[in-house]
Amino acid sequence: MSKPEQSGALGYQQLVEENAKLKKSLHALEQDQLAAYQMQHRLLPANQAVIEGFRLNCLLQPALHLSGDFLDFWSPQSNKLVFYIADVSGSGSASALVTILLRYLLKKYTSQGELSPAALCTKVNNELLASGLEKHLTLVLGCLDIPTRQLTYTLAAHLPVPLIITQESVKELEGEGLPVGLFPGAAYKDYTCTFPEQGRLCLASDGVLEVLPGQGLQARQQKWQQLVAATGGDVETLLQRLANPLIGWPDDVTLMTLSGC
Repeated sequence: MSKPEQSGALGYQQLVEENAKLKKSLHALEQDQLAAYQMQHRLLPANQAVIEGFRLNCLLQPALHLSGDFLDFWSPQSNKLVFYIADVSGSGSASALVTILLRYLLKKYTSQGELSPAALCTKVNNELLASGLEKHLTLVLGCLDIPTRQLTYTLAAHLPVPLIITQESVKELEGEGLPVGLFPGAAYKDYTCTFPEQGRLCLASDGVLEVLPGQGLQARQQKWQQLVAATGGDVETLLQRLANPLIGWPDDVTLMTLSGC
């Protein structure tokens, strides 16, 4: 065999070996993502749950297998209902793992008796900054006192703003706040309102704004409010109305409603 032929044979063999290594690496990555997906999926709460006399409906439509969105609700004490919807920056495994960390931290602190949404945001903000993950998130976090129907909540830069739906109107919750995990020393505020009789609270991630028509954030938020009013905030109907076969799901879409039974 001539030298050029030997060189060609060696080059081909090296290419085969490199392709084999690449396939092995891709398979390992796929397995890691599958494991993360299964873990995240199992941690999601069941749709149409009833806790302390309130019904919670929720749906999460990921753009990819893993989601940077997450939601949860639970009763850490008798007559108390805690719920949240979060959107972690970026996408992929790292963002999905932060959703799992967030769930763990919130459940840990509420089990220790901390029920102030603002104080919980401060604790999570400090934890994320100390972790060095370089991830931040937007968040709506609420605590409902069942007997008095007083809702205490904090808004951490989350869009769209949660909506209260009654027979008479659809209104945004008041409040504002900074993202969580971005600014050291960020201050958060507890806001309060009375959860209306026969009312419904509707929360969503900003993925809904990606699939709505309109130029600019304000126009799309108005479209979202009109859509919620037209559907009564029913999560299944909302997801059907948001689906766009031409563009698919460019971002994760998460929906949650809270209403009295």
